[in-house]
Amino acid sequence: MPRATLPPPARLLAVFAASLLVATGALLAVATPRAEGAKPCWERAIDDWVDNGRIDGVYSASCITAARNHVPEDIRAYTDIIDKLDSYRLNTVRSLESTTGRDAKPPTVNRRVPTPEPEASNGKDEAPLPYVLGKGTTDASSIPVPLMVLAALALLLMAAGAAGFAQRKLKARRDTSGPS
Repeated sequence: MPRATLPPPARLLAVFAASLLVATGALLAVATPRAEGAKPCWERAIDDWVDNGRIDGVYSASCITAARNHVPEDIRAYTDIIDKLDSYRLNTVRSLESTTGRDAKPPTVNRRVPTPEPEASNGKDEAPLPYVLGKGTTDASSIPVPLMVLAALALLLMAAGAAGFAQRKLKARRDTSGPS
């Protein structure tokens, strides 16, 4: 009994569809965010700054030092995060000195309350991209949006190339098997 096989064009399309599914699955597996509790302190401090350009949380001096040492080069080169981290560390030390005196032992917990800055956007996020993608793209460890757009464009171009290749093969097969 002959084994049922797919015709070559259908087999090619099945292989292409399977590879597209595997590539999409791999992209989604890489893009899934980690749990918030699994992040180290320095990464939470950088994420806090990336969120709105301010450090709103309470972090230890060692955490701020580690964050300063782990700042990615592109953020370090194009933003003022190093200045903000240094300022945060200085303000923490000054607030400790003013509350405890210079010779007193600092308290074990620093309860620094940040001063809120006025909102200029009436509480609405006016940018369309964060609205569409949600708030998951503002972490320091998240995949940048331009990279996601480029990956989607690359997948689209690969699909178009595969379709052109399949069309060429089908036409060549029709030309060779047609009436001579």
